This record gives sequence, C-alpha cells and structure tokens, in this order.
Amino acid sequence: SYVLFDTWFCSPSSLIAIKEKSIDVIAMAKKSSKLLYLFEGNKMSAMDIYRMCKKRRGRSKYLLSVEVSVQKDGQSLPVRLVFVRNRNKSKDYLVLVSTNVTISESEVIRIYGKRWDIEVFFKVCKSYLNLSGSFKGLSYDAQMAHVAIVFTRYTLLAIEQRFNNDDRSLGELFYLVCDELSDISFEH
Repeated sequence: SYVLFDTWFCSPSSLIAIKEKSIDVIAMAKKSSKLLYLFEGNKMSAMDIYRMCKKRRGRSKYLLSVEVSVQKDGQSLPVRLVFVRNRNKSKDYLVLVSTNVTISESEVIRIYGKRWDIEVFFKVCKSYLNLSGSFKGLSYDAQMAHVAIVFTRYTLLAIEQRFNNDDRSLGELFYLVCDELSDISFEH
C-alpha cells in the first residue's frame, strides 16, 4: 500500500514520518532549490540532479531515474526520483519521488497516475455533476444521499465511456444517460 500526494505535502519530514509507519510514499516532488537531496555525496536540488545526469532518449515513459537520500534532523531515507515529461509543456519535466526504491519506474508512474484519476473524478463531480452547490439540504442523511447519487452518476458515465470508448465529453454522455432514464421515477 502507498500514500499518494502532490507537491504541497512532499517534504523530507513527511516522507520520513510516513516511512517510519512502514508505509511507502509516491508523491510529486517540489522543483525547488531549497529542497535538497543527497546524491553522490553532495546535497543537490532535483533541478541540479536533472541538469547533471544523462537523460534517456526517445519516447521513453521517463527521462531519468536516480536513487538519492532525503535527510531531516539527522535521519536519512533512501528514495528514488523519477523525472517524467510534462504533457502540458514539452520542454518541462515533473519529478516523482518514491520511498520504495525496489519498484520499477513505470510502476511508480502507474501508481501515481491513480492519484491523478482521483483528481479528475472530483473535478468532474464538482463541475459537471453538481456535487457542490446544487444541493441545499441540512440533513446529514440527505447530504449523503446526494453525494451517493452524484457518485452513481459518475460510475454510470465511466462505465458508458469504457464500453463505448467514446471521445465525447462526460457532460454529453451524462445528458444521453438522463434521456434514457427519464421514464424511471425514484419517488415513492
């Protein structure tokens, strides 16, 4: 099992604290000159490590992978930095950090991708399926029912999208599903 998080929570102290509980972390690392890693006996930032090392050529899933150590209050933890291309900016890169140095780079990327899928899930639920703002009830049970209905909507859309491998947006699929289910009444 892994704890997945973004750059906001990625610090040497959080990596070490979670690893002490025998749980591995995969996170997006900060590209900051203040966050230093021990690499080949020198304290260096991720940007300096990237500049110094030879990158993989071609259309590889990752650009570079190095084992380094993070240090905090005299404690040291071996981690792997995996540098991947930024899909939004072709000249830029992102840095993933894993406290499990035995897994492959592609596995680090795959596992962190699950976190991104969760971000997309909540974005779709909030923006298209009215998770936030549309329901004004005060009852806890009613609020939980609303959340369950929104998540069920998303599940139906995801299944529909998977079966059809459709390039249309989830919003369009949602309205198609609503049209098909319009004759079903959920009232007692």
